[in-house]
Amino acid sequence: MIIHMVRHGLTEGNAQRRYVGATDMPLSEEGLRLARAGQRDEAVRQVYVTPLQRTQQTAAILYPNARQVIVPDLREMNFGAFEGRTYEELENDADFRAWNDDGGMQPSPGGEGRLGFSQRATAALTRLIEEAAARGEDEIRILAHGGTIMSLMAVHALPQKPYYEWWVDNMTGYRVQVNPAEWAAQPIFAGVERVDMNAAQA
Repeated sequence: MIIHMVRHGLTEGNAQRRYVGATDMPLSEEGLRLARAGQRDEAVRQVYVTPLQRTQQTAAILYPNARQVIVPDLREMNFGAFEGRTYEELENDADFRAWNDDGGMQPSPGGEGRLGFSQRATAALTRLIEEAAARGEDEIRILAHGGTIMSLMAVHALPQKPYYEWWVDNMTGYRVQVNPAEWAAQPIFAGVERVDMNAAQA
């Protein structure tokens, strides 16, 4: 089974390097322009998105003929008290420094940590794999968030690499292969390839 995972288009929060997770921020004007100039795939008939409009907007542009299926647990990590703020605004905040010291693994005040977030995303992906396999489907397309994709890659991809080494820019992501019959025992992404839906470079 092939799984395509692509990050949504640019938002104002992305451009300003803010922690935007649970906030339902739309694509910016620049994000809309870049998405419309990107590489559309009109053959895709179904794409999994999150409840946040930035994924749905991007999917509607890149996959114009696809039915969108919302998967709540693929949403971005909730940064709680840190939502909407930049690293520079937070670097002297004691709670932020404590949260950041272990890479954000534990929940932020009023939010989530990477550990629970990764478990949530994996559980959601497992359901999609099982349901697709039961229907005899061999491909899954996901239009989600940078954190969602990075967390899944850090846990499941080979070769193993730390979370931030799986960084994805807007409208980029990965194409991976999984074996549905072995996923429960060996939840591994193989055949990892980069995906870029931005406009082709001249």
